[in-house]
Amino acid sequence: MRIRRAAAAVLMTASVTIAPAALGIGAQAAAACPEVGQVYYTISNGAKSWLKTNLRSDYLRGPGTITYNKTTTSSVNASVSGTTSAEAGVVFAKASVSLSVTVGGSYSKSDSWSYSANVAAGQTKRLQQYKESRSFTAKKTRIVAPCNVRTDWTRKFNAPVKSPTYKWQLDS
Repeated sequence: MRIRRAAAAVLMTASVTIAPAALGIGAQAAAACPEVGQVYYTISNGAKSWLKTNLRSDYLRGPGTITYNKTTTSSVNASVSGTTSAEAGVVFAKASVSLSVTVGGSYSKSDSWSYSANVAAGQTKRLQQYKESRSFTAKKTRIVAPCNVRTDWTRKFNAPVKSPTYKWQLDS
């Protein structure tokens, strides 16, 4: 029995010693840099911004007063291109921590909305609702062998804040 246990211990030790060489240089590089394959998202250039919602009045040629009074759902989506929804979710979570405000891919609220504004003579305007948001830049990097940082992409995002902060503005 003692001989078999000793032989088994030698075989296990031998397989551990031989495995990296048997798997090739990739395994050796991974052993030298355990971070290989790790993905990181970095958030920068965060700033307060505003996104147009789906709520707007008809145009009015002044002089006159536009009044918007409706019970409906206000909604807005983040603006970003070329990112999968799963990846965007990771970026929004990371941005929420980095920017100290919760942002997401969309926001909607059902309510009674009432607002009015004066349009000056000779101007054609409409009321437009805007939702508070944050614009920021996200960068995705990855660690590749032999322990190098590779940038996969850098993209600009504008995501609505998850709080009911709105403004109305006259737009042309």
